[in-house]
Amino acid sequence: MKISTLLTICLFWIGCVPKQMPTVLEVVNEILVLTPKENSVILPEKSLPKGWVLNRETLAAWKSSLPEVLGIISDTSAIAEYWDDKVTLPSGIKLHIKRAKITYFYKTRLTSEVVELHFVNIDNIYSITNYESSHFEMNAVVKSVEILDTGFPQLIADDVLKHKVLLKYGTPNDFDGTWHRYRDKDSEFAVRVIDDKHLAVQISSRRIDRQLKQAIQDVYSEEGIELRKQQLMDGFEL
Repeated sequence: MKISTLLTICLFWIGCVPKQMPTVLEVVNEILVLTPKENSVILPEKSLPKGWVLNRETLAAWKSSLPEVLGIISDTSAIAEYWDDKVTLPSGIKLHIKRAKITYFYKTRLTSEVVELHFVNIDNIYSITNYESSHFEMNAVVKSVEILDTGFPQLIADDVLKHKVLLKYGTPNDFDGTWHRYRDKDSEFAVRVIDDKHLAVQISSRRIDRQLKQAIQDVYSEEGIELRKQQLMDGFEL
């Protein structure tokens, strides 16, 4: 009597359990699948510099104004140089893009560097009255790096390329036999070995490059010229 009662209770319990409820084995298998292996290594994605970086600190991000950046540089002899970058558009229109740069010298225990901070004035494309230095935005950093005497062992440019570029950022997006080029949505980063003691580095803002192209399109395309004419016509009364 007791055995039959026990069997009835067990059958009733099994019938009451929802069919969709996972078994203990299924739960364990799910946990094992979702849990990473103990020996797996997840490497964080290395982002490219987004401006002027010194001692692993971003001193000035892209689009920083020229006076702002000039105020950061400790080299009091650094001054801004201005020039017009003459460009001929496919339409034949000759455009003068206003650019500037600040050059300063930086020396550490291991390197001697010539650093150029480059700026472009996109606002001037929309209006020639936008010519003050505050309209110049930082869009590139160019470095010439000399490796100093490090004693034994002597560091060479290939050592720097390997440990500070290839092992840090991985396989380059492009390599033309000279320049190792990396890109992300914000920046383009390029490094080349000149000889055992010298490297060249170029970092530029891809966003500002796109904004420059958009400004030229807005003002000098057929649609842009027609819009400008209409704006000028607003001042005419016949």
